[in-house]
Amino acid sequence: MEYSEVIENWQTFADAVKAIGGDLQAFTIEEPATEKEVVALEEKLGFSLPASLREVLVNLSRKVEFRWFFPAKFELEGELSEIFSGDRHWSLDWIYDFNESKNGWVEECFPNKEDPYDVVWHNKLAFHEVGNGDYLAIDLSSSDSESVVYLSHDDGDGHGVELAKNFKEFVCESCLIGCVGGEDWQQLPFIENGKKHIDGNCVNAIRLREVLGIKA
Repeated sequence: MEYSEVIENWQTFADAVKAIGGDLQAFTIEEPATEKEVVALEEKLGFSLPASLREVLVNLSRKVEFRWFFPAKFELEGELSEIFSGDRHWSLDWIYDFNESKNGWVEECFPNKEDPYDVVWHNKLAFHEVGNGDYLAIDLSSSDSESVVYLSHDDGDGHGVELAKNFKEFVCESCLIGCVGGEDWQQLPFIENGKKHIDGNCVNAIRLREVLGIKA
C-alpha cells in the first residue's frame, strides 16, 4: 500500500465518523522526519530504530495524530460492540518518553525475564501509549523480527499478541479499520481465528466499513 492510500483511508474514516455525528478530535500529519532527526533519536535511545519504523518516519510523517469517537448513542453489534473510538498517534518526539515510561513498568512491575508474563515487556520499543497503562510496541528481541506487540499491564486478553509483522504493516492494515482505539479489545476483533495479525480485509473489517457506509 502506498502512503497516499493510507492518508486517503484516514480521510475516508474521518468523513464517515463526522457524517454520523461523531467527534473527530485530531487529524494531523506532519512532514517526514529528516535523517538527522532520526539519528539524534537513535543516539538518545542508544540503539537503532527498527527499519520499518524508520521507513515510516522518513517517508510518511514524523508525527501523526488521528483520533475520533463515535457519537454517544451509536453502537455496533456482535464482535464489534466494544469499538467506540479510533486512535493512531506517533511522534519522533514522543518515542523516547513513551519508552522511558514503558521501562518504568518493567522495572517496577515486570522485572523477571523468567516469568512468561513479565518477559513480554522486555526488549520492546514502545511507540503508542494506550492511555490505560498499556502500550503498543515493536519487538527488538531479534534482528529478524519487528513485530508490533500489545503490552498489557493488567492481564488483558491482548497481552503479547502480535498485531502486525512490522510497523509499516501495522500502519497500512489498521488504516483499513479506521485505526480503531489502542485498547486490545478494540483491535482483537480484526485478528481472525487461527491467523496472526490484524487483517484490514477480514470479515469484521468489512462489516465495520459497511456500517459506516464506506464502500470497498
